[in-house]
Amino acid sequence: MTDDPFGNLRDWGPVLELLDELASSGKLAECQRGLIRILRYKGNWRLREEVLKRIGEIPSPSDGLAGQVLTILSDDNIYYEARVLASNALIELLKNSQSSLPQEFMLEIRKVIEKLSESPQPPFLDNAIKKLDSEIGPPRAVQN
Repeated sequence: MTDDPFGNLRDWGPVLELLDELASSGKLAECQRGLIRILRYKGNWRLREEVLKRIGEIPSPSDGLAGQVLTILSDDNIYYEARVLASNALIELLKNSQSSLPQEFMLEIRKVIEKLSESPQPPFLDNAIKKLDSEIGPPRAVQN
């Protein structure tokens, strides 16, 4: 299987069907490059939301996939519901890859949480941020 089987994202019906099929068969992990492309695609909110809802099932997410989810969470220009989905997806991705994501990425998550916590957020986004913060735990000392 190709790592981006989704084709034209403007024709979103077949893309949603393929996402459902891949998730049902446990093959989403094989298509991470394509999932990143969907998350970057601003032309269809349904695709983005569907990917955010499903990627928590991926057993070994790539750094790129996790990074794109963090980008969505931190982007003030993206609507709140997608950012809440991104926070929830990030929690699931972290559970699935606790030891494999680099320490630098964990520090980036901490920076995003701190940045978002500095300004008032709607309660549902604030709750998602607090949940993410509690899931990643306190900052760890960087080993030399």
